[in-house]
Amino acid sequence: MGSRRTTPHPRLPRALARRLGQAGFVVDRRHVMPLFNPEYAEDTCSNHVADLIAAYVAGRGISNDEASAWARDLRGAGRQQRYFFSLTRYLFVASRPSS
Repeated sequence: MGSRRTTPHPRLPRALARRLGQAGFVVDRRHVMPLFNPEYAEDTCSNHVADLIAAYVAGRGISNDEASAWARDLRGAGRQQRYFFSLTRYLFVASRPSS
């Protein structure tokens, strides 16, 4: 489970359909959009997002040095063929019914 310091709403995918309904929307579709990089490569999304993640968590209970070390370790694992990166994104398509 994510920390409140680094995750604004760790259970949002579970609650979003209900919250949209309470706001007067109808959920038309839900999609899962996985990001899966089982191997390291410079041109993968995970390589580029590593620096964004490190910058985001630095100062939120994790030092700049720790965050930078994590990104270096992640890339080092790729060079040693021990790399794995997976991130699940969720897309909710909702509309407001006409009156």
